[in-house]
Amino acid sequence: MSHASEGVSREMGWRWVLGTSLGLVLLRLVYAGQVELAPQEAYYWQYARHLDWSYLDHPPLCAWLMALSTYFVGDSELALRLPAILSSAALSCVLYSLGTRLYSPAVGLLTAVAANATVLFGLGAVVMTPDVPLVLAWASALRVLCELVLPDGAGPGRFAWRWYLMGLLCGLGMLSKYTAGLLPLQVLATALVMPRGREALRTAHPYVACVLAALVFSPVFFWNQSHDWASFAFQTTGRTQTVTGFHGYLIGRYVGLQSVAVGPLLYLGLLLTAGLLVRQAWRGDARARLLGLASVPGLLLFTLVSPFHWVKMNWVAPAYLGLLVAAAGGVWALRHHRFVRAYAGLSMGLGAALMVGMYLMPLCPWIPFRERDNLVSGWRELAEAVQRHRDTSKGPLAPMVVGWGYKTASELAFYLDGRPQTQSDSALGGEGLAYSYWTNPAPGQDAIIVVDQRNPLKDAPSRLDAHCESVNPLPPVTVHRGPREVTTFKLWFCHHWRTPQEIARRMTPVARGAGR
Repeated sequence: MSHASEGVSREMGWRWVLGTSLGLVLLRLVYAGQVELAPQEAYYWQYARHLDWSYLDHPPLCAWLMALSTYFVGDSELALRLPAILSSAALSCVLYSLGTRLYSPAVGLLTAVAANATVLFGLGAVVMTPDVPLVLAWASALRVLCELVLPDGAGPGRFAWRWYLMGLLCGLGMLSKYTAGLLPLQVLATALVMPRGREALRTAHPYVACVLAALVFSPVFFWNQSHDWASFAFQTTGRTQTVTGFHGYLIGRYVGLQSVAVGPLLYLGLLLTAGLLVRQAWRGDARARLLGLASVPGLLLFTLVSPFHWVKMNWVAPAYLGLLVAAAGGVWALRHHRFVRAYAGLSMGLGAALMVGMYLMPLCPWIPFRERDNLVSGWRELAEAVQRHRDTSKGPLAPMVVGWGYKTASELAFYLDGRPQTQSDSALGGEGLAYSYWTNPAPGQDAIIVVDQRNPLKDAPSRLDAHCESVNPLPPVTVHRGPREVTTFKLWFCHHWRTPQEIARRMTPVARGAGR
């Protein structure tokens, strides 16, 4: 069947996807400057202010992109989100190309539309996180893999450039997020089950591509080598220490979050698609093997982990890429069935409604939302209250600001006047994530301690007494989304903050006395 007879030519599809992507970019540029930063965005902006080879809890590519954007555009919500907006447009083009390559232009267009009609990819287009470059690199690698291993693929190309492009994409994925460590394994598994892939593995090019991927990822090795391998420990032993056994409620949370991520009807459709891919792959379908290995192992891994560890909504994103393409292909093949058309339309419509609702929630207080989970409202309001206390301080220096939890510390760093360097848990003897590696304030400086009641400082009296010569409570600050209360922050004024080293020196005589 020709592309023209299917109703969408390749050229028409490209015009549609490029035009739609441009329209979405313009809408998202307008929207991006209207909504306060999510805490993760503010935290990664702090990464960008402390540029390094890597960081404790993530590789550096997200921070590097933010730093590049702010260098040219300036510090603003729009500047920080610009890489996400542009990457989302590129992802739509890659998904269109992938669907067209494997099925038809109509399937490619349907795949791109379906992805943009989800909370995961549609809302993710205006929230800059490590998942943004990760997903783009992963989808691009999958598109290159089609040419390398499928029976009708274009092959490695002159000088085997596609293998080296694959190595670059794998390296960029791992430079985005550690989850991309699964990507080279996916490529290897796909090559092993495909005759052309096994033939390629008998040449040097895939292995040189691995070396290239390692070179791209090498800044993370360099940082870890000079920081006692802290990041690798954090992602391995640190994660396993949080596992406390089987918890049934985590399964419900996982399924609920994934149903919101892509829409409940589409989620069921993608699960059905995963099963169909496994059956088709078992029967020798090369296309199903490629898409199945790109999706099913990751989906299965996170599903098995979900009863033991909280699996966040965005973690599963790469696994949905191949499933979206395969589901679009299945829908297009069965488009003459009324039920299939209705289910596909309802799936995308419900997903789009959830996405639009999430877009509008910060701007429209009348939209119902569990305010405890609202993390993009009230930060300017909090910063204004904290700034008033800083302005009325009588000390020679403005008090430093300590946010308990990286979210509060990072949001205050962005929204306080002059964007001062803030401190987090490590300033009060806690685990401060990346903050533990950044600036250490001088002892004797006054401080304002800010604690979100959603993440309370449970041992506040003893912890504050240890780190401050004296403490005065300040009026709490309740922040809002329109007339709705979001959360309340507790504030304390800390006179003459003490460093951990000073506290240790003060404790030494006591410890010696106890020993005698």
